[in-house]
Amino acid sequence: MSAVRRIVPSLAVLLLVLAMWGGWFIYRTSFVVEGKRYFSLFDDPMISMTYARNLVEGYGLNWARRGEPVEGFTHPLWLLLMIPVNALPLALRYRSLVMQILSLLALGATVVAVRRLVLDHFSSERARHWLPAALLTAFYYPLAYWTLMGMETGLQALLAVLAVHLSLSAVHDGRDRHLPLWLVCTAAFLLRMDMLLLVVAVQLYLISGGGLRPAGRRSWLAGLAVFCGASLAYELFRWFYFHDLLPNTYYLKLAGVPLTVRLLRGLSVLTEFLREYLPVILPVSLGVGALIPRNRRLVLPAAVFALYCAYNVWVGGDSWEDIKVGANRFLAFVMPMFFVLFNALLNEALAAWRTASTDSSARRFVAAAATAVALLVLNGLWLSRQADDNWRNFTLAGQPPVVERHERVIGLLQSFQRVIQPGATVAAAWAGIPAYFTDYRMVDILGFNDRIVARMAPVAELNDENYRFFRPGHVKWNEQRLLREQRPDAFFQIWGVRRGMGRVVEVLPQYGYRKVAGFWVRADSPYLHPLAAAAEPPPPSAVDLLDLEHKRRLRRLRRPS
Repeated sequence: MSAVRRIVPSLAVLLLVLAMWGGWFIYRTSFVVEGKRYFSLFDDPMISMTYARNLVEGYGLNWARRGEPVEGFTHPLWLLLMIPVNALPLALRYRSLVMQILSLLALGATVVAVRRLVLDHFSSERARHWLPAALLTAFYYPLAYWTLMGMETGLQALLAVLAVHLSLSAVHDGRDRHLPLWLVCTAAFLLRMDMLLLVVAVQLYLISGGGLRPAGRRSWLAGLAVFCGASLAYELFRWFYFHDLLPNTYYLKLAGVPLTVRLLRGLSVLTEFLREYLPVILPVSLGVGALIPRNRRLVLPAAVFALYCAYNVWVGGDSWEDIKVGANRFLAFVMPMFFVLFNALLNEALAAWRTASTDSSARRFVAAAATAVALLVLNGLWLSRQADDNWRNFTLAGQPPVVERHERVIGLLQSFQRVIQPGATVAAAWAGIPAYFTDYRMVDILGFNDRIVARMAPVAELNDENYRFFRPGHVKWNEQRLLREQRPDAFFQIWGVRRGMGRVVEVLPQYGYRKVAGFWVRADSPYLHPLAAAAEPPPPSAVDLLDLEHKRRLRRLRRPS
């Protein structure tokens, strides 16, 4: 009982500090435009928020508010949570705050789950330290960033920790955890299809480790039936509603992209990640490798971590590697597995050290020092070339990365809405924020919600010499389809012009577009605001709102070799 009394306050303090830090982080992601405060998620989850909003408002699961619906999202379960949020009687500019609070709760739950996993499977009576893994999970900036910016990352991390815990309990404690494990696996797979790797890993470990005992086979089969039934049900829904076997984003990011290009870019991303964290990753990897022969439980978290490192290579890394926050979305959610391995290794070392004549204060000091070093290194606060920027992010001295871009987009939308009236068909490169905060019918330039563009080959040829310029989801567009078939009333943003067509200022007038108050508008559009001609044009740098780094990469990509 005394041990419990010592542990619970420690956990409560940790969660309280996390809540305060996370609350301030969320506030720092908000901004004021024209006297009103806005909360916005990262643009990708704002795409899902748009689907949820449109469903609530009677447009179905249709991002564009026109035409047949396209599955331009990859996390059905996360979108499902967004539907009741968008049914709340809140202004659009506040609804993202609710999702951010839910995300913070998921991160806190992950901390609690990590603590329980360490205590149940990676500690002993001689060393029951759990705080290192819990602390690293709570304050690992990339995990917190992607989670609190509205990605499904926090829920992924929670489900991964729960699945590993349940599988280990079934194998090593003899508990019948089969049905709960399958329920977690079902939720994970419905959250993201690539969580199937986690499902396979935990189930293979359970079966190969002897966890599937005769007494538990009925519950295991019942759980398997739930998993298959739920997966089949959503697949049937996908086929009948979206008329596709896979999400549209699968085709967009993988179809037509050479495997060698994806592997080379993914390997370069992983190499940079490992090099940045090498002072911690190398000793932990060596230590875990040495301990596995006598502690087989280490195999499962190590295998899950390794699997998603390999998956990161296979998909070619993330679209947002230019946002220097540390691990990308495909790696951040499995980092709690690494923190558990770190904690397990630390407990083993302290348990062995306890046989010597050392007092508990010395062991606590060593545990605290090792955790502090890991926290500094893994967050890039020490031994990193970007330590100054990382400290600024970690201490929330300024707005988190990309929030300034969100503010510019919202400001530009205010100007745009004074030019183009509601109901117009509008083309945009950012598929989330512009669609969510307006009532326009949308055209997605980059193909997240366009089957034809998603199945195209990349605009510029990708090969093993220019693989570094590959950016998943941002290498396909079709100006001919856009300008001749879709013919939007206006362009909120312009993204690229195919080589040979000419410059934007030369091409768009040929298709009946003219510039009004800084925006390209179709000359015969009935949605042009009568007072638009008198509107103040926005700054030229804000009109296109393209990623300048992507522009430079594209120009270099198109140069003849």
